[in-house]
Formats: sequence, C-alpha cells, structure tokens
Amino acid sequence: MKYLIFVTGPPYGSQNAISALLFVKSVFLMNHSVKKIFFYSSGVYNASSMLSPPESEWNILLEWGKLKKKYDLQLCVCPSSSYRRGIVSDKIAIQFGYFKGCFSSYFQWMSLSELAYSINNYDRIIQF
Repeated sequence: MKYLIFVTGPPYGSQNAISALLFVKSVFLMNHSVKKIFFYSSGVYNASSMLSPPESEWNILLEWGKLKKKYDLQLCVCPSSSYRRGIVSDKIAIQFGYFKGCFSSYFQWMSLSELAYSINNYDRIIQF
C-alpha cells in the first residue's frame, strides 16, 4: 500500500506532526511505502531551520531529516502557506531585504496543483 501523508499541524504545540512522523515509521515497519509527505497550513513550520529545542528534548526537524535520508522521502512544502508564515528560502529572503531565510534543506517546494497531479499515484491519503 502506498501512502501520501498530509501534515497540517505545527511541529510543537499539537500532536499532529509527531503523530505523522510516528505513523510514517510504522508504515515502513509494515512493509508499505510512503514517498511523499506534504506540509500545508501550520504544518509548514516543520520546515523551519530555526527550530532549536534544548538538547535534552526531541528535535522533530532532525527526525524528519533522518526519515528523508533513510527512506528516500520527499518532504514537500506548500510555498504559499510558507510565505504567509515567514518560512522562506535564502533567495526569497534576500528579495524581501533579509540576509537569510529559514527554509530547511531537508524540504522542497511543491504547489497544491503539483500535489493534485500526484494524488493518483497513491492508495491512501492520511492527514495529520
């Protein structure tokens, strides 16, 4: 079974993102697949390179990165949702007059229309 994961919850302050991450891990343990995780609405905060919890706490950004590397996942972020929330790449940040953006290199941009075209490739869509 092929899953598309749709994350709308922030990395901290709700269980959505953590539940999504744990669900993805369990999908792979059951020998199913996830190739794409799409972050939308407040879920785009998961792509912020500025996430820096204390060392004694769990760092969800690093966990997303580990999953991406281990399973060759695409971590996709909606650009419109990101721009509204200040999650921008270095290139966009410079256009707005800032020195540096805060978009993590683990993630990539993907529009809603691109997401819509890819939906037919999956058996299930799970939203967190």
